[in-house]
Amino acid sequence: MRKLLITNFILIFGFLIGTNALYVSTPFVTRTPNRYDELVVTQDAYEPVSDIRTYNGNNFNTPQDLYIDDEDYLYVLDTGNKAIVIFDDAQNFLMKFEDPVLTKPIGIFVKDDIIYVADYGLNEDLTSGRIHIFEFDKVNEIVQLKNSFARPDSQVLLVNDYIFRPLKIAVDNNHTMYVVSEGSYNGIMMINSENRFLNFFATNSVGGTVWDRIMQILYGNNEKAQLSKKIPPSPTNVFLKDTGYVYTVTQTVINDNKGDTLKKVNNGGINFFPSNMLTSAEFSALTMGSVENIYAVTKTGYIYEFDREGNLLFVFAGPSQGLDRLGLFRNVSSISINSKNEIYVLDDANNNIHILKPTAYANVVHEALHLYNQGKYVESQGYWEEVLKYNALFDLAHEGIGRSYFMQGQYKLAMEKFKIADEKTLYSEAMWEVRNVYLQKNAGYWILGVVLALSLLAFMKSKRSVELLRPITNVTGKIKNTTFVKEMTFMKSYLKTPLDSCYEAKVNQRVSILSGIIFLVGLMVIYIVHLLFTGMIFRTTPIEDMVFIEEIVKVLIPIVTFVFANYLTSSLMEGEGRLKSIFINTLGALTPVYVILPILVILSNVLTLNEGFIYYFGFTVMFIWLFILLFFMIKDTHNFSVKETILNIILTAFIMIIMIIVAVMFYMMIMQVIDFVTSIIKEVIINA
Repeated sequence: MRKLLITNFILIFGFLIGTNALYVSTPFVTRTPNRYDELVVTQDAYEPVSDIRTYNGNNFNTPQDLYIDDEDYLYVLDTGNKAIVIFDDAQNFLMKFEDPVLTKPIGIFVKDDIIYVADYGLNEDLTSGRIHIFEFDKVNEIVQLKNSFARPDSQVLLVNDYIFRPLKIAVDNNHTMYVVSEGSYNGIMMINSENRFLNFFATNSVGGTVWDRIMQILYGNNEKAQLSKKIPPSPTNVFLKDTGYVYTVTQTVINDNKGDTLKKVNNGGINFFPSNMLTSAEFSALTMGSVENIYAVTKTGYIYEFDREGNLLFVFAGPSQGLDRLGLFRNVSSISINSKNEIYVLDDANNNIHILKPTAYANVVHEALHLYNQGKYVESQGYWEEVLKYNALFDLAHEGIGRSYFMQGQYKLAMEKFKIADEKTLYSEAMWEVRNVYLQKNAGYWILGVVLALSLLAFMKSKRSVELLRPITNVTGKIKNTTFVKEMTFMKSYLKTPLDSCYEAKVNQRVSILSGIIFLVGLMVIYIVHLLFTGMIFRTTPIEDMVFIEEIVKVLIPIVTFVFANYLTSSLMEGEGRLKSIFINTLGALTPVYVILPILVILSNVLTLNEGFIYYFGFTVMFIWLFILLFFMIKDTHNFSVKETILNIILTAFIMIIMIIVAVMFYMMIMQVIDFVTSIIKEVIINA
């Protein structure tokens, strides 16, 4: 027994040491989004390996940008020293280049051994901004100034007295320069190799409120109207590679960590990234990996990795919080990546470059993405399955495996994977294939079943069946004659003769309060069934996110509030309806829910996304039918005219809002009183 305890202690102690070692080696936590766009901890995707603090015995002085070319040469723009520092593909210092033309260099880009530098210029001279172009001879290790461009002589720029303050630069295969200039809300400047201004590109949009639209309609182009101008935010960084897209960064306000601070823009200016992708408002730079994956880094040091569609893969690294640790940052100004997928991050506050390398987890994700991007879904399946060993909740892996199953004709397995990944479009396509195969095999049986059902129905209406089924009909007749069954079956008459039903419920008291409550409970049950069993394609809220008490309250509170609000309103308007008749007739107006909602639940499990209009049309019919019944219920219950009914509906809605506001305020007051009393009791107990 003692030996067993010692063995267990050693195992536990060893586990703790091992776990601790993992956290020591990686000073940050890697997170990935789940299906609800919440960031959850996952395996480490990258780990810091080294940093570059000096070159040839010198220290960096507030470096602002870096770039790694196709041969893995590293170019660092050492802004404080007004120099370009170059390292070879093994991170060995190669040379330092200085030139009198460099005043305040901030952005650097290298294309075909030509170095482009965005020079902000002198603070006191608004015309000193320049684009410097240097030619780099790698064999002889010589850098020579080729051109130095000031603001292009364009009429567009002259008319607006455009101040040219270059911050960042990128260059395409035609050596067209994409320049980010300070405060340029028109977008990124496109300048050709001869310093001719071509156009502004990738302009950010600006939102407007309904009030702004109303003011625009009222005032039009009236210059005397004092209307505030809404200026779009300026791009803050730009990057491009040989993909045909230009990637931009904009620091602007986002909501719920979602926005379009990153853009993937084609030649037509269309953004191919979703406008609600998971991003940050503090992105400062971005670069592209080997599988068109995008790395964007915030000023505080958080690195976001996206796939080429804008899906967030990982978030890692972070701020140093005063500690000088490898992989943590104080102020990040640039990011780049080499052919080995090693990430170089420039921290201009610490004057060093951090190097992070991918782990086996990230490597297998990249291998899977490489095949996935080429449409080789079957070939990528093995890699995605390997990814799931690291993170079983990696949605993109489930989607990739689902695509593989789909290509192999295993549509049911594909549906399961698409359902896990919450990929409704692909799930719909797989379901269509499954349904098509099923109908081909079983259409004859369904036709036979319909024929037999119709035959049985015809037989049951015949005289012979009446005699045969008399014992059963005697029993069912007794059940139908019970008060409860009569009252419940009366409710369906609202569908055929709503006016007569309202009159019967009001005058002859055809339905009791108890039966009405049971009918309401049945309505709640149908609603819960709708939440639980609606098909995945049309389900708006995942089941695991539902709180069924809250869902019931969402339906129950409006019904109860409407009944009391309508009773109060109708009493003021001298309506004839009593509280009981209003309650019963309101439930009668909801009868279409009993008829249509179960049918829609069934249809939601067999319809595809392309046939969704049938599902949504059913909801539209149900609500229109419900509103019409509600209108005539109010009119007939209180014996109102049409105008009085409309006025009654408006006042009822207003009183409902007042009642809800009062209830919320009362709840808040009660909670404050409870907190106050609780705090007093705690203080008394502590001081006792």
